[in-house]
Amino acid sequence: MQPYFLPYLGYFQLIAAADCFIIYDNVQFIKNGWIERNRYLLDGQPKWFGIPLAKSSHTQLIMDKRIASHFEIGSVLNKLAFAYRRAPYVRPMLAWLEALLSRPSENIAELNEHVLRSCCGLLKLNTPILKASELMPPSNLTGQDRVLELLRIVGGARYLNPVAGGELYHATDFSKAGVALEMLTPSLTPYEQRDKPFVPGLSILDALMFNEPQVVAAWARQGVISRG
Repeated sequence: MQPYFLPYLGYFQLIAAADCFIIYDNVQFIKNGWIERNRYLLDGQPKWFGIPLAKSSHTQLIMDKRIASHFEIGSVLNKLAFAYRRAPYVRPMLAWLEALLSRPSENIAELNEHVLRSCCGLLKLNTPILKASELMPPSNLTGQDRVLELLRIVGGARYLNPVAGGELYHATDFSKAGVALEMLTPSLTPYEQRDKPFVPGLSILDALMFNEPQVVAAWARQGVISRG
């Protein structure tokens, strides 16, 4: 999976269900996706927050996408502090996030990897995490051919993908390569969001603002796996 910024719970259900998780950092960056931003909750409505990136070529790889020099941690923390001012775990979660964002990072892939590993630590997820950029050199392979090459390198016999992206892959092609294609359908348990109708699919930060880490950790081990 591409290194998303504080991704939603379903991303961590994928990590929990996998034997090995590969950060797909050596593919082209897509603007206005989930890599540099995510959604939080403000007065019952989903809003965007994220990390500004330096201007560069639209063909640049995720691992080369640098964080803008004008980025200020306070701009993110103040926005979240106001939105979650009545959430029960706002203080420890803001302190946790401030420590993460304060760590020097040259690019968004490095920052997101650090945040992702810290999230896994909170949720007690011990799945090994590797980086595609350290596994394979630049290649002309694209799409599922590139994924299959990564699987060959790590000796994978099963490939687990979010069900929402299932149309990108063909089970017959994976089968010919000796790999079983599987899909994970996320399970997003509703939780109390301060007397507002539940809004699913927000950043994992939202779940951690309203629930203890061990509760969110149990949810991270849900999800339904099916054959592609």
